[in-house]
Amino acid sequence: MSNVPSRRKALGQLAAMSIAPMLAASPFRHVYAQTAKQIRVGYLHIPSCDSQMWLMKEHGLWAKEGLDPVFTKFNTGIEGFSALVGGSVDVFSTGGVTHNFPARGQGIVVLPNTVEWGGQIFGRADAGVNTLSDLKGKKISTTLGTTGQIFLHTALKSVGLDSTKDIEIVSQSMPNAVTSYVTGSMAAVSTWVPFNLRAREAKSSKLLAEARQFASKGAGYVITAYSTNKKILESNPDLIRRLIAAWGPANEMLRTKKEESINTLLTKYYKGEMEAADMTANFGAMDILGNGEWAGKMTDGSLAGMLDSVTKLFVEFGAMKDPLSASKYADFSYYTAAYKK
Repeated sequence: MSNVPSRRKALGQLAAMSIAPMLAASPFRHVYAQTAKQIRVGYLHIPSCDSQMWLMKEHGLWAKEGLDPVFTKFNTGIEGFSALVGGSVDVFSTGGVTHNFPARGQGIVVLPNTVEWGGQIFGRADAGVNTLSDLKGKKISTTLGTTGQIFLHTALKSVGLDSTKDIEIVSQSMPNAVTSYVTGSMAAVSTWVPFNLRAREAKSSKLLAEARQFASKGAGYVITAYSTNKKILESNPDLIRRLIAAWGPANEMLRTKKEESINTLLTKYYKGEMEAADMTANFGAMDILGNGEWAGKMTDGSLAGMLDSVTKLFVEFGAMKDPLSASKYADFSYYTAAYKK
């Protein structure tokens, strides 16, 4: 038999060598192996929310920082934040609802993941929906208080429609909302990746709008981030420090070793759920910022401004009044202590 390693083994060895410097780059210079702590992590199973999380597992970064994660998947940010506020998870990673619950004083944003552009609206041509303007007077399925409602409101404004007056929103969990659309009960659905994969397969389905169309107007995005609760910050802040220390190398890996990281996610953590083209499309719907870049946006106030801009949409469509500003519901001091240049 040949002693020449297989191509796969060789590539694996090269990949391991290429990420080794990142794995060594913990910002806190601590070794926690003898003081492992359990951390209960809630998440949405969406690449913009859980990619760093899985890379942290894949490359032993949780363990390096002395963390023993217990993962709980949620279908919507509302479900996850309810668990966070109720104390059944310690941290929760989500998208649009990051701008909702914390602005009500329920949850504290501590760690951003990505800028997500995952919102998509689909309409059924067999229900007379071919453009956004055709949605007037129609029933649209989405999940209130989430990216789905945020993007629906933004898109309708662009064609002079009011999401509170000109359409009828039927709120369901996103899996059920997509099912209602696919089965023909709803003329349209406002969803986000990866639920778009099923929505686009509905009979006579047409993509009416996607978030990137609104990028030039400073709209269409949400911030995906980890939030925690007041009890954790007061009684166990070291849990957040360790989370941030484990997250940093994974984030840089995702940004600078993108192809390798995507392949790992696709073959191990999204196996059977997405094709390669769909995973690539998901990454096309997010911006991955470097650790220092996030720190800069925290210190100059621009991240708070981005959070506030989306929260204002919740006020526009009547989901809340007098929200807290991000400067009051986000605590980035742990992050900037680790990554501020």
